[in-house]
Amino acid sequence: MKAEFINPFVGAAYDIIKMVTQTQASKGELALANSPIRGNEVNVVIGVTGDLAGQIILCMSEATALEFATKMLMNLATETFNELAKSAICELGNMILGNAVTNLGDNGYFCTLTPPTLFIGKDVAVSTQVLRFLVVPLETEFGAITINVALQEKPGKGGY
Repeated sequence: MKAEFINPFVGAAYDIIKMVTQTQASKGELALANSPIRGNEVNVVIGVTGDLAGQIILCMSEATALEFATKMLMNLATETFNELAKSAICELGNMILGNAVTNLGDNGYFCTLTPPTLFIGKDVAVSTQVLRFLVVPLETEFGAITINVALQEKPGKGGY
């Protein structure tokens, strides 16, 4: 997977996390993983279509999701991962991927996103048609978020 596909997602995650929480995220060591991806307690899956195709899966613990949801809801206390908190986390995924797709477009790769799907529970496994993921761990003051990127370039794009 090309760096020009990954960097827009990492940059967008940094920007959105900073905007939402007023804090910085730091990137851990990248890794490759095979499908299915073993998620965390809260997993947002968003499909990508167009010049690139595949899925992005954002994974985090429920505690991390609650912290982000609380920040996104203007510090409205959320003690449980209720429907409002779920909606906020899906919107976090939309914001990150929306910015990433805009950045990809600036590089000549035009894509659209599917609506987010939220998977909740321990030991969730998500399979995709793209069999290899690039795993991007991000550390925040609210906990870890992992961005799993599985993208393939459309045949004929980029000189292939």
